[in-house]
Amino acid sequence: MRVLLTGAAGFVGRVALDLLRVRHQVTPFDVRLVEGCDDAIVGDVLDYDAVSAAMEGCDAVVNTIMAPNASYGDNGPGFTINVSGMYNLLEAARTHGIKRFVHTSSGAVHTGYPSPPATRLTHDLYPLKAAGPYALSKVLQEELARNVHEQHGLSVAAIRPWGIIDSERMVTTDGASVTGFYFGSIDRRDVASALVCALEADDIGYECFYVMATPGGYEATDTARTEERLGWKPQFPFDAGL
Repeated sequence: MRVLLTGAAGFVGRVALDLLRVRHQVTPFDVRLVEGCDDAIVGDVLDYDAVSAAMEGCDAVVNTIMAPNASYGDNGPGFTINVSGMYNLLEAARTHGIKRFVHTSSGAVHTGYPSPPATRLTHDLYPLKAAGPYALSKVLQEELARNVHEQHGLSVAAIRPWGIIDSERMVTTDGASVTGFYFGSIDRRDVASALVCALEADDIGYECFYVMATPGGYEATDTARTEERLGWKPQFPFDAGL
């Protein structure tokens, strides 16, 4: 497939780029330069014309945009990037007749519920409930995607990781050091591989998929369903319970 990969220079996006290019023709798109990628488009998801032009001729979109964690409070740009950027991507996808939209969501869409084990987090737990501006931005991303699917039939797969890390360098998405694992820890390479599996899966209308890499994560969520549905399995598991 011809795939537009947004956030291609990012923590998950750069890994996803390499995985996607094994079997697909990928156009990388990011507001920053993409390391080692001369054919990337430098553009902003807040610029609808740039997004639409980049999507021309594509069959699918894999969205990995992630504003820095510190940018969601104190009137920072994170909320706007996530929500308005998602709207632009979905509207362009609708206009261009995109066949599959794969979105990097988050388990944060359920942080308004009591934490596991009090609540089991599943793909169909609804309504979504947010705790804080970052979580609310992820809720709104999913609701925008759900609406476009219901109104226009766009095939959408939303992947819900939790605490994404680079376990080789032991850092978080913002570069903070990781000294241990918890039930939500998952390596960025496993998130990227889940995105590829969702892109290639059959018969997706609108579906959400939890991805976890610890025993506690499997207890807290229905990641086992994701394995069965997408043929995905974490390659970098961590030993952490609830």
